[in-house]
This record gives sequence, C-alpha cells and structure tokens, in this order.
Amino acid sequence: MAEIRLDDDLIRLQKRADTAWAFLREIQDRHGRPSAEGGWPPEAHEEWQAAWREWGERADTVRDAIDRWAGESGQSRLDVETRLRGEVPGGKNPQICVG
Repeated sequence: MAEIRLDDDLIRLQKRADTAWAFLREIQDRHGRPSAEGGWPPEAHEEWQAAWREWGERADTVRDAIDRWAGESGQSRLDVETRLRGEVPGGKNPQICVG
C-alpha cells in the first residue's frame, strides 16, 4: 500500500473536532447522567446542546475535508481517514466516521 500523505490543515481540523468532543465529555462528566434523579438544570442542557452543536459542526468539517483531500490527492477516503486516526492521538472518536 502506498504511503498516505495528510495535509496539515486536515490534522488541525481533526484536533479541533477532538477538542470539542473532549469538552462535550467534560460537560457530561461534570453534570452526571441527565436521566439521574433530579436530572440536569436547564443551564446544563443548554451548555451540553451548544457543545454538541459545536462538535457536530467540527466533525462535519473533518468529514468534508477528508473527502476533499482524498479526491484531490487520489487516495481512498478510507485510507485517508485511517491514517488521520493514527496520526492524531485523540482522533479515534468512533462517531467521526459517517458516510
């Protein structure tokens, strides 16, 4: 298999998505389970929803960038994504792979 090259911008975008995912997890860890007795206060739901949207937007950007980079470089999308996950330590979020 040929060496898979990655663009620095692609790596940066993945790191940004990973940061957003980590923040989302931190919110969940801080507030506990939303279904627990008493649930979350409205502010916690708002904070989580904003973080979820931010992560989703960043994850979409990564997926689009992977598609674009694969097309421009002539590499398969799966190979580019696999290499990106290996290159970016936090890039193993299973929900990033859609499409």
